[in-house]
Amino acid sequence: MRRSIVAAVVGVTALALTGCAGGGDGSGGGAVEKATIAIAADPGSLNPITNATQAGQEVSAYLYETLMSFAHGKDAEGLLAESWTESTTEVSFVLKEGIVCTDGSELTASDVKASFDYAADPETASPYSGVYFPAEGLTVEADDASRTVTFTSAQPQSFLLSNIGQMPVVCAAGIEDPASLDSTPVGTGIYTLEDSSPGQTYTLALRDDYTWGPGDVTSDTEGLPKTVELEVVDTEPTRANMLLSSEINVAEVGGTDRDRLESGDLFTIDVPARPGLMFFNQSEGRPTNDLLVREGIAGGIDRDEVASVSTGGRGELMTSLVSSFTAVCVGADATTSLIGFDADAAAASLDEAGWTVGADGVREKDGAKLELTFVYPSTEAQSVVAGIELIQQQLGEIGVEVTPAPSSSYTDVIFQGGDWDLIWAPISTTLPSTWAGILSGPFPPDGGNWTYNTNQEFFDLTAEAQQLAGEDSCDAWTAAQASAIGNLEVMPFAESTSTLYGAGVEFEVTTNGLLIPTSLRG
Repeated sequence: MRRSIVAAVVGVTALALTGCAGGGDGSGGGAVEKATIAIAADPGSLNPITNATQAGQEVSAYLYETLMSFAHGKDAEGLLAESWTESTTEVSFVLKEGIVCTDGSELTASDVKASFDYAADPETASPYSGVYFPAEGLTVEADDASRTVTFTSAQPQSFLLSNIGQMPVVCAAGIEDPASLDSTPVGTGIYTLEDSSPGQTYTLALRDDYTWGPGDVTSDTEGLPKTVELEVVDTEPTRANMLLSSEINVAEVGGTDRDRLESGDLFTIDVPARPGLMFFNQSEGRPTNDLLVREGIAGGIDRDEVASVSTGGRGELMTSLVSSFTAVCVGADATTSLIGFDADAAAASLDEAGWTVGADGVREKDGAKLELTFVYPSTEAQSVVAGIELIQQQLGEIGVEVTPAPSSSYTDVIFQGGDWDLIWAPISTTLPSTWAGILSGPFPPDGGNWTYNTNQEFFDLTAEAQQLAGEDSCDAWTAAQASAIGNLEVMPFAESTSTLYGAGVEFEVTTNGLLIPTSLRG
């Protein structure tokens, strides 16, 4: 019998995680010495401060830790932090005693400060700057004697604790030699990197000196696998096959491949899958710099149809830029300002922008054709690819020539100012304030505002929202999202569920839908 845990539904408060392993006794079928976990892509660099990709975060979770633990369905609890105080302008953490880095050194408050200083350095170009902590106006003070690190923001932040508490902390040796972090992790995670074959496998060993895990997890906690092997398996059908043949213990599978796993005796957690978000390149010289062009593109796309196709019929239209796994601002609708599907009105917008239909059916302006490069991650499911091809077809009908361009490293394209006009970027966030960082700041290569957003209304609304704390800020954050969507910095489509399967193991997930290594049990 398949035991399923449905974690969340779009627009509805997330349900608490409950249930047991497929074995039926909650033990996961006995101790597992080695757990093999499939990841969909190779992480590349292992530097947790500069690599914010899905694969990068999946790997770094075993090797590095954050100040706080945010398990879905649970209250936030300390991970590196023993206790904390918070307000909209200041959050202070007292570190647990006896935290030891993988190189044998003790983690200090100064090390935590150094991690944030390194991430805040413009030369580091960390995508977490302005997302997990304010890009400007943040003061960090460390007191090693009291194990206390205090963050003070010059401007109020609605979710200061949640943001700062999520950034990975690197130990002193890594900060002293940042280049080494690409291949040699040095953190406080419960596992260490034992061996790696980039593009294939990463072998991790359980530490014997780990004592500070959430829920009092230590190296001696019963059921923790002694070895974890992360295996790169880039297609969902292959991951499903490997689960059924017991070649792997954990994998994420979405779409129709889940149908044939129904009969398997597997532990499951359904999580919101990577959301369907299409972004527009608003840099000078790009056709999509013109709002009329963006409106024409948005109006020429049947959002309902694309949402259905791209999720394999399993999704729900997004009403927010924030994952349904969020614990805040649940039920907010920021899409009321989104232009509806109307091919005639879309064509009129493009005409008004000066792009008229040429003899070959493609729109032209000043001798140039309206040809757009549509980048998307090459690891996306076939249903997503079908959705992108549907967008290509629908825009072709109003004279916009779209060329889909799969990329194995789309984040390099956007952060390095590469060649793109439209991009399908499945960015999953659990806090509305995260979008203030994603859509603000200097343009690449000097900063992370890779959509080249200049929407002053959005900036003003996010500044207003930051003055308010927690749930009191939700209306303001919804208005800010509505501005970004209405001005077409981003066009949301649908969020579907994906399923994390466990064969002989159990686990919990974060509010970001990532497996929590300290929760893995065989």
